[in-house]
Amino acid sequence: MPSLRDEVARGALVQRVQQLTPATKPKWGRFDAPRMLCHLNDALSVSLGEIPSKSMNRKAFQHFPLKHLALYVLPFPKGFAAATEMLTSAPSDFEADRSQLLKLMDRIAALPSTEAGPPHPIFGPLTYEEWNALHWKHIDHHLKQLGC
Repeated sequence: MPSLRDEVARGALVQRVQQLTPATKPKWGRFDAPRMLCHLNDALSVSLGEIPSKSMNRKAFQHFPLKHLALYVLPFPKGFAAATEMLTSAPSDFEADRSQLLKLMDRIAALPSTEAGPPHPIFGPLTYEEWNALHWKHIDHHLKQLGC
């Protein structure tokens, strides 16, 4: 499974993020490019503990095998509702929002893999190894949504 820790996989995501413009429209869903950048920034900030999160009480997804399947095997479903914590920032300056995303990706990739990060609203406790895999998958999902 790709991860933000993998420099090649992260580099490929960075190239795709660089293709975005403020006018990039989605193939499905409601996020345009500026809104998607803010959503991803919020999601990465949750994993750093910079935005507090609350459990959505999806206990089944906090244990094997569902947690493993969701993190590493199954694709993100189209139209899956995001936790409200991951929808807090509003678009402002597109280039600043893009730059923030790239910096957050690098910060998270550099964290110790076995260290526990803040709990995820759905998946509960995650190590930074798990957060890195989840973030790669999440960013990839939204870039596909925008055709990148």
